[in-house]
Amino acid sequence: MYTLIKATDQMYLKSKLILQLVCALSLCNTLNGQIHMEGSVALDLKTGFFKCDLQLSNLPKLKAYRILLNKGMNIKYFKDTRNELIDYVGHYDGSIKGEAVEYTFKADPNEHIPQEFRVNYKGAFPVYVDDFNLFDHKGLIAINDKTLRATEQTKWYPVIYDVKNDKLIHSYTYDLTLSLEGGSTIFINGSAPKKAAKEHFVSNKAHPLLLFAGNYDFVEDKGDYILNTTVTKENAEIIFGNIARIKNNLSKNLGIEFSDNIYLIHHRAINKRKKGSSWGFNTYPSFAFTGLDFKKLVDSNGKFYDDYYKYFGHEFGHNYFGSNVMSGKLGWFWLESFAEYLSYNTAEDLSGKQFLSEVLIEQLKHIKESSFIPLDKIEHKDQIDEKYRYVLAPLMLKCFEDRFGRQKANLTLKYVLDFAKKESLTLEHLERAATKSGISKKQFEVFKTNFIIHTDFKEHIIREIEKKYG
Repeated sequence: MYTLIKATDQMYLKSKLILQLVCALSLCNTLNGQIHMEGSVALDLKTGFFKCDLQLSNLPKLKAYRILLNKGMNIKYFKDTRNELIDYVGHYDGSIKGEAVEYTFKADPNEHIPQEFRVNYKGAFPVYVDDFNLFDHKGLIAINDKTLRATEQTKWYPVIYDVKNDKLIHSYTYDLTLSLEGGSTIFINGSAPKKAAKEHFVSNKAHPLLLFAGNYDFVEDKGDYILNTTVTKENAEIIFGNIARIKNNLSKNLGIEFSDNIYLIHHRAINKRKKGSSWGFNTYPSFAFTGLDFKKLVDSNGKFYDDYYKYFGHEFGHNYFGSNVMSGKLGWFWLESFAEYLSYNTAEDLSGKQFLSEVLIEQLKHIKESSFIPLDKIEHKDQIDEKYRYVLAPLMLKCFEDRFGRQKANLTLKYVLDFAKKESLTLEHLERAATKSGISKKQFEVFKTNFIIHTDFKEHIIREIEKKYG
């Protein structure tokens, strides 16, 4: 397949016929609007340098769009299918969205984004060796003397923003040649890690593109991988056996198969952290953790400790409630609150009702002194803060389950996911999903009034949880 690495403009033109043929042949594996990316990415671990030459094709037909690229990346040019330069807006006084600068092509405002374009750019990012940053999070390109980490949230590659639906499109199929200076291992989400300074990676299934490269080893078990740890093959088998229990539990509850291979990544934070603390993030099907000792996840019987069943229950819950639901002003609610609710069910099913009761009562302590805005009054994402998305709203969903039963709650979640395939989710979608699951409109309206939109909804949730689990 055509790649852009070391391609001259003449080679680029000659390759277009081949590229078009390959794209046509791959359409049977590509959904309408499923973006494909190919080209070359060169990384330097010692300097934090990125050099990218990428071709995006099969873009969705969007009139209101933005092309997002990390603000540390400097664009050399955009080119069209004829290899001619494209004029664009954003190179001067460009608008910032999250971690990225917004770009659009200068054209008739009634025209849509081109179906494909080429972009060439470079960037460099700090390398932390003997010092630290004040903070670290998924949106940072994090580099130390051992590894480089760049998630889809960093927009290290061009991410398309659908303005009308307030939705980021960052899951692509890909055909990429990755090279690495100063490191021995390269990984890109959805493909097995490779011990190489340069490697070709291809995926016909779309993934958000997480990069994790550097000097580290990995262990494999039946297509699942643990990266950057010293666990043995036997340890890995035990860990993935427990993970299979969680995957099977989620699949059974939601009736949606969880069949993908899993990549567990140990990464080192670039901020100084308290001893024993850990945090993780999901770029499905990769799950990255810092401060987590993979050799101490299981007890003497080879089972996860109860906290880890819940912990991974949340992270694997993002298999269902991931980037597909992160749009609109309630994005954090759909993304994190539903994953946390799923972790309650995993905890109950695999660790027991008593453990779950203890978790729920402990959660109440974190919200009793805080104030929250009802969901129908939320105007922008940031109003759903961490306590809201990880504690209050999941408890709200637990109240929903306790009122209507686990079966109808799971059906509601399935219908919500169906709606998310076509549009940004709203509270109306939750109501429609609930009624489709067999809950009457009157019953849902009573629940909504008391636990979602009432000015005292927090107090109603607290009383409900205390009454049942206290």
